[in-house]
Amino acid sequence: MLPLVLLAVLAAAAAQNESNPPRAPSPRREQFRVIYEWNAIDFEWDSPADREAYLNTSQYIPKNVLISGINFYGENLFVTMPRMLDGVPVTLATIPVQSSETAPKMRPFPSWSDNTVGNCSALQFVQNVEIDKNGIMWILDNGRVGTLTQKPDAKCPPSIVLIDLKTGKNEMERIPFPAETVNIKSTYLNDLVVDNRDGDYAYITDNSASDPGIIVFRRSDKKSWKLRDAQSMSSANDAMLFRINGTTVSLPVNIDGIALGPQYRVDGDKVDRKVYYCPLSSFHLYAINASVLRNENLAGKGEGALRPFVTDLGTKASQTDGMKMDSNGILFYGLIGNSTIAEWNTTIDFHIGQRTIARDTNYIQWVDRFTFDDKGNTYVIVNRLFNFVKNGVSENEVNYRILKSHTGSKSYVFAEDLAVSDPSGSTVPQSAAVVPTLGASVVMVALAHLLV
Repeated sequence: MLPLVLLAVLAAAAAQNESNPPRAPSPRREQFRVIYEWNAIDFEWDSPADREAYLNTSQYIPKNVLISGINFYGENLFVTMPRMLDGVPVTLATIPVQSSETAPKMRPFPSWSDNTVGNCSALQFVQNVEIDKNGIMWILDNGRVGTLTQKPDAKCPPSIVLIDLKTGKNEMERIPFPAETVNIKSTYLNDLVVDNRDGDYAYITDNSASDPGIIVFRRSDKKSWKLRDAQSMSSANDAMLFRINGTTVSLPVNIDGIALGPQYRVDGDKVDRKVYYCPLSSFHLYAINASVLRNENLAGKGEGALRPFVTDLGTKASQTDGMKMDSNGILFYGLIGNSTIAEWNTTIDFHIGQRTIARDTNYIQWVDRFTFDDKGNTYVIVNRLFNFVKNGVSENEVNYRILKSHTGSKSYVFAEDLAVSDPSGSTVPQSAAVVPTLGASVVMVALAHLLV
């Protein structure tokens, strides 16, 4: 009997390998190392007098400037500074990818005037940006400033702002969201992914305290809609408490991080993708098909319409803020309470496929966002957000870091495009996150029987 079982195991493994060829060996990994760090964020001012004037009028309060989002294009890293508190003169800026300085000053992007508070032609509150494969920057502008103050101020309508970086002109195209999609007083446009198919879509997390959901924006006709699922998009009671290096903070934050998986074929010629997301205050990771989110009719059916299409992939060791998918379906994310950077190969079951790739209680205190450059490097923002929200920022110590590691990765926006049918007639697996897992599970079960 034993030889027959072993033969079955080998046959299952062979079938799995035939339908799902193994990935190329991963390049040699480097440890994450600090490339930039700041006690407080400063800027490239037009003159020392301007800096002094901003300080004197409290338009610049150094300890109130937090870095959050990060993205790469050309020779620059784009960094966001959401205006959660007063005294943040710039909400989007650049720093060089390579610099001789360990704490480079931020250069306002597109310009100083394009970051003017109260000017609705300028950027007001940018939490995150994405840059697609065509060099278009997608900017989430909440329009509301002072979100951590007693009186948040909705200066301008929540909008998506587009800039074609290829031209070098940095002209902004602003598309305000309609009132039926977002509430100007409660929406919080947190993060986004861009799907360059069928007219370009963005899937956006809105972690509004009163109405969390995923906003879908279609660039071709500038139309948007919002989908909700309270069970998977709301904070969980057992995950609201964060413990980091001896500090405890309670944060009931809804849907936050979002990532977009590689394309895969369904029904022979159709193409779909998995959208992964999680509330900040949750231990679970969820997934839904992009094709479901694109169905704007579901948006009008209210709570419960999305529930049958949501998959609970399982739990993580701790809560996660930002996450990022690479072009091969590797998800990078932080585990906040563990001071850890982790990854998951989406071809492996989530329960067994998670892997720690960096841990340091001193240098990895609240992983926020990730980005990839064009040389295989991964960058991570670490910002000690728990300290910031408790008003515990001290300019006598390092508060913000950017870490870097050569992982051989490139962004999901450069993943293989399956929109055109394969001339040979062959197809790829039904789902990169499901089919390989099934084969691996068969082998594991058989091996378990052998060991027994």
